[in-house]
Amino acid sequence: MTFLQADAGDVYKAFWTAIDDKSVFNETGPKAKGGYKVAKWINPGTPARVLFQFKYENKKATKCRFEFNPRKLGENGIDKLRAIVVTLMPDGWEYVIKHGRITRIDIAVDIPNTRPENYVILPHQALTTKSWAVSGKLQTFVLGTKKGNQTLLYNKKAKRLSQGKKWPGKATVRIERRLRHPSPSKLSSLHELPNPFLAAKLLHMPGPPASEKKPYMWSLFTDSVSVRGLPAALKILPAEKRTAYRKHLATAQHELWTPDQIWAKWPACLAEYKLDQV
Repeated sequence: MTFLQADAGDVYKAFWTAIDDKSVFNETGPKAKGGYKVAKWINPGTPARVLFQFKYENKKATKCRFEFNPRKLGENGIDKLRAIVVTLMPDGWEYVIKHGRITRIDIAVDIPNTRPENYVILPHQALTTKSWAVSGKLQTFVLGTKKGNQTLLYNKKAKRLSQGKKWPGKATVRIERRLRHPSPSKLSSLHELPNPFLAAKLLHMPGPPASEKKPYMWSLFTDSVSVRGLPAALKILPAEKRTAYRKHLATAQHELWTPDQIWAKWPACLAEYKLDQV
């Protein structure tokens, strides 16, 4: 968020006054990057914290950024964050809504009682892919690079257990979309955000296309998918065959993957956390 010149001096003074309150800024955060000179953890009264980074020049605030997980903060944590922002800048959270921009937003959905190996992801052409497997079973699939938008598919249960945390019940697949500099980028326009899950094409492996005159070719291809993953298996095909197979695969959306139904719950999520409201 960039500060208006008229407010820069007051925000600078407010920050250096508030920073002495150890109940709020209770610990130094990770090393500041991107020109930010200060990185502190804000304690909103929950186990989850908010990373606050601050940039200034000549005793005037120029930019700041907040990084947090609304779900982990919960309604009480977000209310506390709003109260803290009131002490830092004019008009409090309204100032954030009016002048702030979203530089990254992560949106995830869980599909219970299923595993990553039950899905394949059909990537857009030329996108970078990575995958990790344990004992031959897919655990994590990443589509795209950190500098751009990404789609992640991973075993949420396995991740939690690897972190030493408990997980009751069966495995769960998490589909996560990480969007950088989304459009629209204002908090007040979050309700207009296009469905990010439409870009994640989750499939089940179908039978051979009707146009395949040599069914054994499809069998060889599916074997290649199980070893290399779908993106790599497509890449080694001749161009004409690759195009035909991609077209056929695109019709095989997994029955548990319903992007439109998932995104219909987005307004309720926004209403719960009220990030886009004063």
